[in-house]
Amino acid sequence: MDLGIKGKRALIMGGSYGMGNGIARALAAEGVDIFLTARSEDLLAAEAKGISEAHGVRVEYKTCDLLNQGELEAMLDDAHEKFGGIDIQFNNCGGPPRLLPSEADEKLWQDWFNVIVMSAVKATGRALPGMQERGWGRVLTMTSSNIYNAAITNVLSSSLRMALVGWSKALCKEVAKDGITVNCLVPGRIYTDRVKAGDEVRAKHLGITPEEAREQMIKSAPMGRDGKIEEMGALAVMLCGEQAGYINGSVIRADGGRVGVNF
Repeated sequence: MDLGIKGKRALIMGGSYGMGNGIARALAAEGVDIFLTARSEDLLAAEAKGISEAHGVRVEYKTCDLLNQGELEAMLDDAHEKFGGIDIQFNNCGGPPRLLPSEADEKLWQDWFNVIVMSAVKATGRALPGMQERGWGRVLTMTSSNIYNAAITNVLSSSLRMALVGWSKALCKEVAKDGITVNCLVPGRIYTDRVKAGDEVRAKHLGITPEEAREQMIKSAPMGRDGKIEEMGALAVMLCGEQAGYINGSVIRADGGRVGVNF
C-alpha cells in the first residue's frame, strides 16, 4: 500500500535508539527524509549513516539535550533551515527518574516539565505554520501506559505525560481544519533498554535474576510476549499515512491487551 508520504520530512526527537529510532527507520522505509536529534553525537552519526544507506533517504542530525532550552532552539533552527520545513513532528524523550511523589522536588518537576512537555510544545509550534501553509501535517507524541494507571514509583512520568494528552486533545481541534492530525502513542511493554533496566531494578527488589523478572512480566501478558520496537514503528507509519487522515485527537495503545481499561 502506498501511504502517500514519500518525500515528506520528519523530525524525530529521541531518535538515536529505542522506539524513536524504530519509528525513524520505519518512516525512512516509506521514503520519508529524517532529521534525528538526541544527546549522543556518536549514536546519531552512526544511525544517520545506517538509515540513509539502508533506505536511500536524506538523514540529517543534531545533538540536543532537552534540559537545555538553548540547545532545543538551536536544534529546531537547524532542522527547519536544512529541510525547509517539517511535515511529520514526532515528540519523544527519555524517561525521568523513577521516584515516589514525596521524592520529587520542585527543581525536578520544573526540569522534567521542560523536557517532556515544553519540548513537544515548542517543536510542534515551530512546525505548525509550515504545515498549515501546505495544508498537511502529522503530529505524533509518545506518552506512556502510566497515563491509565499512575505508577507510585514513577510520579513524574505519570503526571507529565498525561499533560501531553490534554495538550494534544486541545491542539487537534485547533488545527484539524488545516489538514493536520495530532495523535498520541501509548506503548505497552515494548522491549527496550529502559524496560530492560526496569526488569533489573525489579529483580534486585525481589531478590531474583533479571531474566526471572522479565519472565514474570511475559507470563502476565495476554499475548505471552513483550512488544517489539518494529511494531511501534508500524503503528506510527500508519498514522502518518494519507489513509489515516481522519484519525485525529486519538490516544492509541500498542500494549498487546495488557492495559486493563475499556477505552
